[in-house]
Amino acid sequence: MRWKVVFVMLMVCLTLGLCGSHLNTQAASKYKIKINKLKNTVTVYEKNGGRYEPYKAFVCSVGQATPTGSFRIYQKHRWRALVQSTYGQYCSRFVGSILFHSVCYHRPDPATLFNEEFNKLGTTASHGCIRLTVQDAKWIYDHCPMGTQVIVYESKKPGPLGKPDTIKVPKGIGYDPTDKWSARNPYNKKKPKITGAKDRTISYGDTAYDVKKGVRAKNTTGFSATKKITVSIRYKKEAGSPYKKVKKVNTNKPGRYRITYQLKDPIGRKAKVTVTHRVLEKPAEHTDPAEGPGKNLPPVPTPPVDTPVGEKMVQS
Repeated sequence: MRWKVVFVMLMVCLTLGLCGSHLNTQAASKYKIKINKLKNTVTVYEKNGGRYEPYKAFVCSVGQATPTGSFRIYQKHRWRALVQSTYGQYCSRFVGSILFHSVCYHRPDPATLFNEEFNKLGTTASHGCIRLTVQDAKWIYDHCPMGTQVIVYESKKPGPLGKPDTIKVPKGIGYDPTDKWSARNPYNKKKPKITGAKDRTISYGDTAYDVKKGVRAKNTTGFSATKKITVSIRYKKEAGSPYKKVKKVNTNKPGRYRITYQLKDPIGRKAKVTVTHRVLEKPAEHTDPAEGPGKNLPPVPTPPVDTPVGEKMVQS
């Protein structure tokens, strides 16, 4: 009988301790998380001066079973067994069996990612949990303590910070490209590439000139990112004068244009290439030295032959 009393007292103490810890961490959390179930977007809000302001956004995958409502994070797991014998990294539970976690793996091994599931990020694809890239799941795991409020809602608008772009990986099994904490991740040594950018000489008034002609780009995972290239341009007329920012290369304005091509892919890695395009001076008009200043005047007609005065016309 005595041991039962001790057991009950111990459970009460543990419960009170847990509740106290929950309240303390709730008060300490400066973040609030909102999940737009309809748009598969997570927006983190940071508390500043007594009010929450949008801080950062993640693309995610929710499921039809994801409940709407207001909840709080109450449990964390570095690795966690999920449904159908799969595993997730950096798990933060906030209601029932629903957690924030990475895209699923075959085993608790970062080299066994389901690549096809990773490529579904941004669409409704989970069994109810909130799937994220490793980078985003770890951010929540590290920065949002127990008690952090989580609100799940539905709206046609993704959120105040919009919906981030996704990055794709090749089919098969592999690594999450954002998982820089896995030492053997091959993506740790990769970054976007810009090719085809080179110094050029442009003829004056060239109407076919295209600042992006021949320039191509690939992102960290090797997929085309040419459409994501941004261009900035600086111009100077004389060799010794400073460059000034301009909106475009004007082929009717001779001088040197410094072109900078930049790319930032969805996981935040960057590439930059700078080249110079020189617009030539307007060519001088051609002049034939044999022609005088009156070369453009109309020709003078040949005068008629006058009949000599005093002569008579002889008829044959």
